[in-house]
Amino acid sequence: MASDDKVNILLVDDQPAKLLSYETILAELGENLIKAASAREALEQLLKHEIAVILVDVCMPELDGFQLAAMIREHPRFQRTAIIFISAIHLTDVDRLRAYEMGAVDYVPVPVIPEVLRAKVRIFAELYRKTRQLEQLNVELERRVAERTAELEASTGRLMQSEERRSLALAAGQMGSWEWDPVNGDFAWDDGQYRIFGVDPATFDVTVDNIKALIHPEDWKHLQNAIKPASQNTPSFQTEFRVCRPNGQTRWCIGTAVASADATDNIVRISGVTVDITDRKEAEERQALLA
Repeated sequence: MASDDKVNILLVDDQPAKLLSYETILAELGENLIKAASAREALEQLLKHEIAVILVDVCMPELDGFQLAAMIREHPRFQRTAIIFISAIHLTDVDRLRAYEMGAVDYVPVPVIPEVLRAKVRIFAELYRKTRQLEQLNVELERRVAERTAELEASTGRLMQSEERRSLALAAGQMGSWEWDPVNGDFAWDDGQYRIFGVDPATFDVTVDNIKALIHPEDWKHLQNAIKPASQNTPSFQTEFRVCRPNGQTRWCIGTAVASADATDNIVRISGVTVDITDRKEAEERQALLA
């Protein structure tokens, strides 16, 4: 990865050992990792650098993670910055709701599963990078459109509005996470997963058959590889697939999955994340038509 393609990831924790562990886990992503030992240091780093993702501990002295997230969101420059909370204590549903209200886009419990943390941070870093690249392309597009007719200028104005909505949607984190217990066959979805698939948590039974019914037939075999990794040593699997919602909408998504094993080398859990990239796909198609 070229140095100018790297994005900045801010790691915030008052314990040096935990900062070092996060740095070790995320090192293979090849991004720029910036550390802060307090909320004050985190705010200073935010003012110095363009930050793509903030990884912040909920429990810190002076200002906790909730308060820091609220301060970050109050600044116009950081209203769309991805914030991931890490907490060593069990958060109630009320705590999780408070976290999202304060600006969090995701939550990771302790002990941290390195593969899952890398997968989540990688997705937000890539979304930030793609958004930045599109913004650069838009600058060039504006220059070219200025030389064309008024009709093309009006069309480009509509395109820019669409791109702005797309960027806001991406920064808002159109993301869901899930876990599967292959021993008992139990699935667990978060609210984002239900939202992406367009189903009601109160009525939708999360089973393999029901999930398969919502996946485009041409994409199901590829997605099965993400649901059933070969072993715990298999690196995180990532693929694009289409969700066919019950209301007839089709959404393009990126799916990532990793396996976890017990002491006897048996897979006991498979964790994954899903990101809705439909708006990005549509924007890239429009860009290709204008090229």
